Amino acid sequence: MTVAMAPPKISSARLIVCYAAILGTLPYLTLKASWVTGGSLGLRDPSIVDSDLMLLANLATGGMDVVAVVLALAFTYSWGRRIPAPLVLFPIWIGTGLLTPIVLDLPVIVADLSTARLAELPLENWVWAVVYGGFAWQGILLLTAFVLYARDRWWFVVTGTVKPGTIGASGVLGIVAALVCAAFHAIWAFGPGGIAARGQDIVIAVLTILAVLALANVSRGRFWPRLVLVWTGAGAMAGTGAWGLFAALTMGSADHAVVLAVQVAGGVLMMISVLRRLPAVEQTT
Repeated sequence: MTVAMAPPKISSARLIVCYAAILGTLPYLTLKASWVTGGSLGLRDPSIVDSDLMLLANLATGGMDVVAVVLALAFTYSWGRRIPAPLVLFPIWIGTGLLTPIVLDLPVIVADLSTARLAELPLENWVWAVVYGGFAWQGILLLTAFVLYARDRWWFVVTGTVKPGTIGASGVLGIVAALVCAAFHAIWAFGPGGIAARGQDIVIAVLTILAVLALANVSRGRFWPRLVLVWTGAGAMAGTGAWGLFAALTMGSADHAVVLAVQVAGGVLMMISVLRRLPAVEQTT
C-alpha cells in the first residue's frame, strides 16, 4: 500500500511575501483593465489610449503583471517546482532586468516627479505614484519570492563549485556587446531628458559593467555571487533593451534601435555563457 505524503508546509513568511507581491500588482492591473475596456481611470485626456498601438501596449504591460501574479504563486506553492525550469527562469530573468533598475533608480524617479510639471501631462498625478511605486514593490517582493524558491529548487548552485571550462565565444561576444552598450548608456546619461531617464541609464551602465566583471572572473572564488551579478546585469540588458526596442520601433523613433538590439543580444549571450558553468548535480528537480 502506498501512503500519500502531505506536501511540505508553507512558511508564513513565504505566504506573506507571495500575497504582498500580488497585492502590489492590483492597482496597476486595475488601471490597465480600465484603459483597455474604454475607461478613463487616472486619465486627464482619455484619447491617448484610443489608438490600436496603445491598446497593444496596455495589453502587453498588463499581461506582464498577470505573469508576475502567476510567478508569485509558483514560487510559493509546491506545484511551482514541477514547472519546467525555462518556463520559470525566462520570465523572472526578464522581470529582474526590468524591475531592478526601477528599484535602484526610485529616489531619482521620485525627485524627478516632484519637480516635473505633472499637470501638463495626460495622466493624473496619483497615477505616477501607483505605477512606479507598484513596480518598486513588485521588484522587491517578487524577487524575494524567487530567491526563496531558487534556494529550495536549485540549492546546488549555492553549495556547488563552478563547472570547469571557459566563458566561450558566447561569453566573449556578450562582454563586447555589454561594454559597447554600457558606453552608450553612459553617454545618454549626460544627454537630454528627465533626470529619471538619465538615472536609469546610469543604473543600467553600472549593472552591465558589474555583469562583465563577474563573467570575466566566473572561475574565481564562489560561483553564486557572480551568477547573481550576471543574472541581474544581463537581465537588465535584455529586459530594458527589448522594451526600449519595442517602444522605439512602434513609436517610429529608431535612433537607438541598433544599440538596443545589440544590448538584447549581449544580455542573452552572457546569460548563456554563465549558465554553461552551473555547478553539476546528480539529480535536479
